[in-house]
Amino acid sequence: MKATIDFDVALYRRLKVEAARRGQTIRELVAEGVRYVLDAPPPRSEGRAAPSTAEWVGVLNPYASNAAGNHDLSAVRASIARRRRSST
Repeated sequence: MKATIDFDVALYRRLKVEAARRGQTIRELVAEGVRYVLDAPPPRSEGRAAPSTAEWVGVLNPYASNAAGNHDLSAVRASIARRRRSST
């Protein structure tokens, strides 16, 4: 499959030089780079690991149960506001 990619002139020059240095075509080098990015594990954020979905959803339980069965956005906001007022 063919694709057209617009590169900044300086970046294209660097790409061309690197491909020549490796004895590859620009097409081969770009395909290698795309494979590298797609096959790499997702980046991890610095510091604390993100909580699992179940753990994160559990944090919301007090707000959801306080929304009186009505889970539209305004009811959830009101629940959060009530909870904030009662904790101060």
